[in-house]
Amino acid sequence: MTLVNRSEPPAAAVRQRFHSDTLSDEQLVAAIAAGDQTALRVAYDQCAPSVFGVAIGLLRDRSHAEDVTQEVFLRLWDRPDRFQPDRGSLRSFLQMDAHGRSIDLLRSARAAQRRDRVDHDVRKSTIPAGTEELAMSEIASGQVRDALFELPDEQRIPITLAFFDGYSYRDVADLLSLPEGTIKSRIRAGMQRLRLAFEPEMAR
Repeated sequence: MTLVNRSEPPAAAVRQRFHSDTLSDEQLVAAIAAGDQTALRVAYDQCAPSVFGVAIGLLRDRSHAEDVTQEVFLRLWDRPDRFQPDRGSLRSFLQMDAHGRSIDLLRSARAAQRRDRVDHDVRKSTIPAGTEELAMSEIASGQVRDALFELPDEQRIPITLAFFDGYSYRDVADLLSLPEGTIKSRIRAGMQRLRLAFEPEMAR
């Protein structure tokens, strides 16, 4: 589905045809849920500038912000039931969705950069990799992801935040409201348990 079609009438004409000024957010989303693409175009015309504003403010990249904006409205089309009118306006709901998608994109980019950096450092090193470096390399390559999910939450969550989302130990401690020393101990314990999954790989 294309949100903007040059063959369609301009936004002002769409609004007049659809009588959007007489519709509440709830009614507009109900029309979207019923499969009315005109209703989606009206919502896009009304809310896209503020949605894009949230995305560009976080991402600082026009192309990525446009992608997030498009995704937000496609998500509205696919799952209109996610909008709860008693929790705020449609505009606010879409802005919050744009904020979440933008943060996800930033975290994904940071995690990819960290994995690339770890892979590079491991390949460069002339010293045999220790438990933590090997674990990070193997997790990044996807060879022992199943083992990661076998860890208890208190170990898995800090490891995921540190090595997939790119947070420092201090940031992880702040996010989980725990002392940094506790976070380091839990990550170290988790890495030791993961070593059992690496031993077959190292023996090859």
